[in-house]
This record gives sequence, C-alpha cells and structure tokens, in this order.
Amino acid sequence: VQVPSGPLGCHHSGEQPDPFKQHSLLCNQRRSDLNRRACARLRCHHTLAAQQQRPFAHTPLDAILHFASPASPIDYLELPIQTLKVGSLGTHNALGLALAKGARFLLASTSEVYGDPLMHPQNESYWGNVNPIGPRGVYDEAKRFAEAMTMAYHRSHGVDTRIVRIFN
Repeated sequence: VQVPSGPLGCHHSGEQPDPFKQHSLLCNQRRSDLNRRACARLRCHHTLAAQQQRPFAHTPLDAILHFASPASPIDYLELPIQTLKVGSLGTHNALGLALAKGARFLLASTSEVYGDPLMHPQNESYWGNVNPIGPRGVYDEAKRFAEAMTMAYHRSHGVDTRIVRIFN
C-alpha cells in the first residue's frame, strides 16, 4: 500500500473491510508525508522506511494499492515537484513492482483528471479541460500521467490494473 498522509490513505487503510483483515499490509510511505496522528489507526505489519533499498525483494504481494499523492491544493502547490514525481516515478515504480510480483494494481485517481470541466457530470468518455502549465496543473497532470502509465502497463505487459476516480 502506498498511502498519502491525507484522510483517504490513512482512514481507508486503517479501517480494512472484513475480507482484508486476514491479509498483511506492508506500507511504503515517505516520512515527509507522514501525519502521525492521522495515521495512528493504520494497521500495517511493517512500515517501510523510504531509504530502504528494494524493500519488497523477498516478499510475495497479491495487490498494490497506490493512494500516494498530495491531494490538498495547499499541499500540491507547496510541493509541485514532489506531486509530479509521485504521479510519474512513484506510479512507474509501483507498476514495475506489480509486474515483477504478478500482483494486481489499483490506482486511486481523481476527478481532477478532467481539470476545469466543461460538462457536468463528467462521464468516462469526457477527456477534460486541463491547463497543463497552470499552478494546479501539477496535480491534474500527475493524475493524468498516472492513469496513462497504468493503462500502458496493462496493455503492454498484461498487468491486472484498476483505476478508481474519486470525485470531490
């Protein structure tokens, strides 16, 4: 599980539905993103340090849940490069791990892939209205790239992928 410090990753991961209680969670989270109080309920058997090399080398994995990303405008405006890196490099690394382990991959995306939509509500065939060089573009484009990379791994390598678009 790659989790952000915000409510989605911490609260979702901390309250596992009954079918998941029998499984172990390995959490890969950067210390700079860690909100200890919000994540106090996160029930991980191991939390991996960001500096640890190849933390999953000898660990079988069934699924990778990629929830990592600064989601608050305050956060992604303060951390524009980190936001782009987690959407690109973080997604690429997590998908590479899914491929190597034969694990299912789930990407938590967002309605921000539509940018400032010209239609409401948006359906899956709507491509959006994004300003890639505006201040909010770092978040929108990171999510769009993450979705594109996820589908590229699915089409090119046969990785079992899922994308969930969470709406505000």
